[in-house]
Amino acid sequence: MTSIVRDEAIRSGEPRVEGTRITVRDVKRRVIDADEDPHVVAGEYEISMADLFGALAHYYEHRDAFEDDEREAERTRRDGERRTRALVEELHGENSGSTEDAA
Repeated sequence: MTSIVRDEAIRSGEPRVEGTRITVRDVKRRVIDADEDPHVVAGEYEISMADLFGALAHYYEHRDAFEDDEREAERTRRDGERRTRALVEELHGENSGSTEDAA
């Protein structure tokens, strides 16, 4: 039987296959999102097919929570990009002003 465990000290507490660092999200991204062959993924991760399908079952049992986390991560990423663009524009504006003052 596949055990999915959490440990804050390993992979930031992401649910993972017990005895490995392979997270449910790792398996989901490759098998569901990237449509990779489950046998190939299990082989590359060196986990059994039971472990791989156990991870996928865990994903589907908690799909809403995973999707909420992904939406939040996307919002955080977009917010970070906006703040970075604003900072770069601000710095670029300050550097342009400095160059003009020096001329």
